[in-house]
Amino acid sequence: MYWYRSGSALSLLPWLAIMAIVWLAGWLIASQAFRLPRRERLIVGFGLGLVLYTWLVNIAGQLIPPTAAFVLPAILLLVFGGWLAWRNKEEPRFDRADFRVWPWLLAGLFFVWVFLLIGKGLALFDEHKNLSLISMIANGDIAPHFFPNYPLKSIYHYGFHIFGASLMRLGGMLPWSAFDLAKAILFGVSLLLAGLLGRRYTGKKLGGWVAAGVLAFATGTRYLLFLLPPGLLQRADQLITLQGTSAFIGKPFSEALASGWTIDGGPPMDYIFGFLNGVMDPLVMAHQGPNTFSVLIFLLVWLLLTRLKGRWAFLILAPLFAMWALAWEATYALFMLGLFLFAAIMFWRTRTLNLAQIKPTLYAALLSVPIVLVQGGTITELARDLLFGIEAQGLLSSVVRAARLGAGISFAPAALPALADGFLGFSLRWPPAILSAHLGALSVFSPVELIVGLFELGPVIVFTPWISAWAWRRSRAGDWPLGVLLVASWVGFLMPMFLEYQADRDISRLSWQALLTWTLMLVFVVFDRGFRWRRQLRNAAMIGLALMVFGGLVVMGIQLTAAGTTQLAHTFNDLDSTITSQVWGAFGEEDTIFGPLGNTTVITGQLTGRLLGEFPADHLWSEMSVAPTLDGLLSGGFEFVFVDSRDWKNWPLDSQTDLRAPCIEVFAEVWDNSGVNFRRILDLRPCYQ
Repeated sequence: MYWYRSGSALSLLPWLAIMAIVWLAGWLIASQAFRLPRRERLIVGFGLGLVLYTWLVNIAGQLIPPTAAFVLPAILLLVFGGWLAWRNKEEPRFDRADFRVWPWLLAGLFFVWVFLLIGKGLALFDEHKNLSLISMIANGDIAPHFFPNYPLKSIYHYGFHIFGASLMRLGGMLPWSAFDLAKAILFGVSLLLAGLLGRRYTGKKLGGWVAAGVLAFATGTRYLLFLLPPGLLQRADQLITLQGTSAFIGKPFSEALASGWTIDGGPPMDYIFGFLNGVMDPLVMAHQGPNTFSVLIFLLVWLLLTRLKGRWAFLILAPLFAMWALAWEATYALFMLGLFLFAAIMFWRTRTLNLAQIKPTLYAALLSVPIVLVQGGTITELARDLLFGIEAQGLLSSVVRAARLGAGISFAPAALPALADGFLGFSLRWPPAILSAHLGALSVFSPVELIVGLFELGPVIVFTPWISAWAWRRSRAGDWPLGVLLVASWVGFLMPMFLEYQADRDISRLSWQALLTWTLMLVFVVFDRGFRWRRQLRNAAMIGLALMVFGGLVVMGIQLTAAGTTQLAHTFNDLDSTITSQVWGAFGEEDTIFGPLGNTTVITGQLTGRLLGEFPADHLWSEMSVAPTLDGLLSGGFEFVFVDSRDWKNWPLDSQTDLRAPCIEVFAEVWDNSGVNFRRILDLRPCYQ
């Protein structure tokens, strides 16, 4: 059972009704608060409504019960959009001409369907973390706590997970189906927004489709290293050490390039390591969700900034920026840096900010800052730690120990303050290096490493001088967001080269954002016949884009081998699905459950216990995980125990006997057809009497 807790697709109807309201509200807001062409209003409206709805759910969820928190924001958005439309006496409130984009909408549905089929067959990348957050948020834990250690709030960008949680709370979906469908919807909407952006800049439908294709498939060109002399690659073996899960390939770099990258939950056909990338992985491989949501907001911001109409547009931008921080704080911070640096440059050059719309955007950005500091997520919790002196390093050690005990749980927050290591975990990187999440820091002073690094970045890096000239020229002509994005891209590209971070691979996200921005701009430069550069350079740029897209197409082809299969999630099976349908949301807010980290939270929607202080790696939890006793569980204050047959058979007989005590009741239980494997939740509450 993959889809619904009730087993019926009718469970999705309430969610569809709320999304229809959100779309209508977003369409009204986009039409009334921004000067958008008719072909953009309906698609931009859905994206805008979705972002604003998710942000409002985050606020409401901290004040009211969960079901109301997922319903009320849609109604509030519709009231606001209707009010904007009622105030406008000059334009039609509902323009049927907006529906002429129906072929684009059908294309969007096709994108969602394809990516859903692929996502359904994969179980990749931090699934315990993502599924736990979706399950907890759907069950009312907003802003969510760090699931292995209740007193700590999660230092994570959980904006995407709110959208996934809406599918679980209102749509009756299971955690894994909600996760996969949420990713697929955001992917499809992002491609449509890229298409609109491409058509706006190129003036051609073809330009829109090219922009959407580049967004989906563009990546680095590591595979072109196959064309280099074998001797050079063998020299690279002595300098490059594979990082993270890439190290599991267990081969020197030159041999790993042609090897399969076997990963838990991957497609039936292994990814070919030479077609992967550690700087700019293609969006079709974006299986975590937060990065796709960030791309959607990034494209919305790009489309809207020069189309503000009246003061209400300024007030809409502020929560849009705030949601960006909740979805992917690195790109929010990068955009803010680019915005204020660009404003400073313009002010220095002209002594006045005479651009008509940059001031409202600056005001919206400034307004978003206090919101971001209190709304929850990474920036909020970091600010709380810094202001109130909470021991952040204690959280870091908790995360590390939880990952060790959690049997595959991965928790890698985008930012954790290590105040003893440089400033907020940053220190100077010397020599400068191109940072790859797969290959580590590739020194620019080492010819071999530099060559590998340039292939990792892809051909777009060669064309950055012309991209920069084009963007700067257009920004001075009035399209000032191009200047902001250009400045932000250079900051994002240079920071990882010269700054080292305690979780180094995390800041490769800045390079990813820079390369994505430049690659989209390169598409627009190629189509811009008014930009003067040699024909040979234009042709070379087109070839470079094709080479970058080719790598993503290969990755997509490998992923298509998973389209006909179904994986719930790594380590989960039909037994987990069945018991989730029985017990999710059935516990009270104060109930405490002991069980395997991650799995228990996903299945029940509950945290795994209110533990005091730092995660007790050598204390109660570790002892009970290996050999639970009734006395130990009662002394820890646990009221329920989740028992997995895979753990049960490894526990000593004394533990099994203890958990058959007469006072223990079976709260829920499921077995497979073999009569061997089971999932069981035990009720310890009678034992306290």
